Amino acid sequence: MKELVNGTSLMDNPRVLRKDILLIINPNASKGKGRSKAKEIKALFQERGRECTVAYTKETGHAESLAYRGASYGYGVIVAAGGDGTVNEVASGIMRSGKNIPLGIIPIGRGNDFAWIAGIPQKTKDAVSLIVDGIVSRIDVGFCKGPEHPKGMYFLNGAGFGFEPMVNFRAMGYKRINGMPSYVAAFFYILRHVPKPYNIRMKIDGEERLLSTQQISICNGRRMGSAFIMAPKAEIDDGLFDVMFTNHPLSGRELIKAVIAFFRGSQVSDTNLFTYMNATKVEIASEEPVVQAHCDGEVFTKNGTLFSISLLPGALGLVRGKIS
Repeated sequence: MKELVNGTSLMDNPRVLRKDILLIINPNASKGKGRSKAKEIKALFQERGRECTVAYTKETGHAESLAYRGASYGYGVIVAAGGDGTVNEVASGIMRSGKNIPLGIIPIGRGNDFAWIAGIPQKTKDAVSLIVDGIVSRIDVGFCKGPEHPKGMYFLNGAGFGFEPMVNFRAMGYKRINGMPSYVAAFFYILRHVPKPYNIRMKIDGEERLLSTQQISICNGRRMGSAFIMAPKAEIDDGLFDVMFTNHPLSGRELIKAVIAFFRGSQVSDTNLFTYMNATKVEIASEEPVVQAHCDGEVFTKNGTLFSISLLPGALGLVRGKIS
């Protein structure tokens, strides 16, 4: 079965897409079974007649450099096997290469929000089959810049400022729990230490707002933190961010109400606590260097002041559907 990009056979244009697959995997993924998982994945690709080169990551940022080199070399598909962090780095490497190489995903990490959003199967064998038999569609990519990251960070799912990254960073620090339990534990910790609001000047597609808020989410996808539906209306290919923020400083009781809303995705209808809108560019300026921020769950900064977040519509190819 032929791979497709926007309905055109890639096999008819080998310069754009070769058959070979580059698999980038964290050897510590899948609860420390990354190497054995890589052997399983490679064997599954070979059973389907596809050659697969395995590249193991060594440290934070290594997956991005591997993907950059793989895209420059000309692999047909670059596959991220891991969680949201690995997917983010591999996508970033492809984006920085400037090459039209599609991303494949095999979700075997602690958090797999973007795989869930994109409809990637959880079972490894099914995810491999999708990469072999699927089509490549174009998805939007977010890009965040600030003084701490003058080169910027790409994101597929979302960027968060305030309460959300506080919970996320706390959850990342737990060694014995992960997934949803780690976020629940982190939430109750933050609830005992309610964060002060940020005094923010924010431009949304050029329209300026002055806010005193504890939470801003700029979403390309719908879900973060394994269960929080931060942007229930978001689509990864609609050319728009879904922007959500709290309208005023929240008390501990209101924070509980907010988190319940995030579980349900009901914040869209609560116009007292939240504003929910679409945008393509957001600029954030804080009076104090205290804003915590993440991109796809990865640390952007823990004491930022200035952020510029832009949407790059249709910037990345993702293998995400099957040919009927």
